[in-house]
Parts: sequence; C-alpha cells; structure tokens
Amino acid sequence: MTRPSRQKWLLVLVGILLVSNIITLAVFWNKSRKDNPPPKPRMGKFIVDQMKFDSTQEASYWVMRDSMLNLQRPIWDSIRAAKKRFFDLVNQTTPDDSLLQIRANEVMAHQKRLDLITLQHFQNVRTLCRSDQVQKFDTVVQEIVNRMNPQRRPNKGAGENKDSAQKK
Repeated sequence: MTRPSRQKWLLVLVGILLVSNIITLAVFWNKSRKDNPPPKPRMGKFIVDQMKFDSTQEASYWVMRDSMLNLQRPIWDSIRAAKKRFFDLVNQTTPDDSLLQIRANEVMAHQKRLDLITLQHFQNVRTLCRSDQVQKFDTVVQEIVNRMNPQRRPNKGAGENKDSAQKK
C-alpha cells in the first residue's frame, strides 16, 4: 500500500477547513438575520394605517407624499453638503468665527426650508381628513414629530459607571 504524499494531506486539510469556515459563516449569517427585528413601518404607511384612510384619501395621500419627497430630496443633499463644509473646518487649526457662523447658518437655512416643506405637507394632508379624523391626525402628527426629533435620554449605565469610578 502506498503512502499518500504530504501534499495531498495538506490539500484535504485545507478543503476541510474551507468547508467548515463556510458552514460557520452561514450559521452566523442566518442567526443574525433571525435576530434582527423586522423593519419598522415607513412613516407614510404609518399615517395611512393610523388614519384609516379610505381608498380615495389614500391615493391622494400617496400623491402628496411623493410630491413632498421630490421637493425634499435636493434639500437633503444640500444639508449633507453644507454639513460637510461645516465639519471640514475641523481640519483648520483656528477657523475664523465668522466662517463658522456662515457655515452653520447655511445648514440652518436648508433645515428651515426642509421643515417648512414638511409643515406644509402635514397641513395639506390634514385637509384630506374627514372631520372625525382631524383630531386623530393631530395626535399622529405629534407622534411623528417626536420620532423625527428623538430626545436624548441619559444613559442609565453612565451613572453607574461614574459611581463605580468614584468608588475606586
């Protein structure tokens, strides 16, 4: 009986390691997909579901929403560019205060335009509502605004870390 060469054993070993790595990655990938919660419903779907719009109201709402998004997209791009220019000032050792203010005001101006478009959109959607839906709409809008501007809550663990650091 001939003895297999060392090269063949190494090749078999590499094959076994490769297959085991692929299986391990597949298991982790499937597990991470199962652990992730399903995506939250989009805001437009949230409004339609909460308001219980009829088919005519829903069709009008989606047209309004698409129109609003088309107005907002270039402003989002402008905000992103303005913030990039603003934070590029980090590279300067001592940026001029007037330049800081100019760049900050530029970001705020774009944000103001975005907020005005959003407000006008909500006003337009409110006109779609029947009289029995208006009060519910006002509540839903407040919930949406709260989601858009999340409050930063103090980190519960941060206080514990401070206490433990002080005890040491």
